[in-house]
Amino acid sequence: MSSNRFHINTNSNPTGATVAPRLGELGYNTAVACYETELAMHLPTSRPFGLTEQSWYLYGGWRDASGALHIVERKFCGPMTAGLWLMNTRSGKVSLAPESLQTVRGEVKREYSAQEHHLFGSLLGKAGGAPEEGLDFRLRGDGLSWREGEILGLEGTLVGPGIQIASIDHEEPFFYTSELYRIEGKVLGEDVRGFVFLDHGYWPHGADWKEFRIFNETQLSWSAFATEFEDGTVEWGQVAIGREGFNFVAVADEKGPVTMQAGTRGGFDPDADDWAQRIGYQTDDGQTWVFELEPGGQMAQFSDARWGGYRAQAGRILRHGEDRPVRVAFSWGETFITRFRDEGVGGVDELLSHS
Repeated sequence: MSSNRFHINTNSNPTGATVAPRLGELGYNTAVACYETELAMHLPTSRPFGLTEQSWYLYGGWRDASGALHIVERKFCGPMTAGLWLMNTRSGKVSLAPESLQTVRGEVKREYSAQEHHLFGSLLGKAGGAPEEGLDFRLRGDGLSWREGEILGLEGTLVGPGIQIASIDHEEPFFYTSELYRIEGKVLGEDVRGFVFLDHGYWPHGADWKEFRIFNETQLSWSAFATEFEDGTVEWGQVAIGREGFNFVAVADEKGPVTMQAGTRGGFDPDADDWAQRIGYQTDDGQTWVFELEPGGQMAQFSDARWGGYRAQAGRILRHGEDRPVRVAFSWGETFITRFRDEGVGGVDELLSHS
């Protein structure tokens, strides 16, 4: 597939007879755009396109004075959370910090007002006497604060508008929002600087993300990234290559959209152990953003807790040809290498030759 573009044809069969798609099957076409943020949209009672919130995520990355990369993820389904994934590269590769095992899990208390959303405590810890660090997360209109007892303390400032992603389907419609916060604080006693993403996922009630169509079939690679340049500007985005219409490059800065395009072409360069060293995401007008793996950035423990060939990796994404000096950069990349091979996707250099 020399164009590195993916599509499942639902309009013909081997006999040559025309086969019309079922009502509501629109090739999973995806649209992306920026949006103006407001605190009320984060309420769990929000219903974009009539869909209900199924999960929301806090995740990101930052560096300490030694240069070690720290990576974090906490997922909420309603008031329930499974705990904090806190990882770092202090050992030379991404490893789970032992302190993660003392973070809040179970049901948390939620309070909402017009000025602040507040998640705190753990009913499981209080009931069972578990030795948990306290959770205290506060979201305001222009920033957030995030505390995990003595483990983590961050203050974040919203970076411009958010990014919204929508895929059309009668049976499994999908809507997603993402906001970026530039953060500073302390993690495991070290001063850090970097980014936190706050994302919401909406789809029909009843399926967990890992039971949903995108995770199990459609996605080849999906990466979130943020880069702060030495001049203080920030460029960030959500980029994906997948089957059918699930392809997009959505990149923004503090002011708004840099590019918002569907129809992505892709390329990937795997290593001998099937981790992607590079992933390319290219728009129809030839712009290409390239993921590069952090040394030791394979999130092996996080990936082993999932299935289906899922691989999570830490690195950075820059537009091909970008020459501005970088202050701090982070990307969380997800790949399904066997799906790349099934679709006959070529390497990143081949992709760049189409620029």
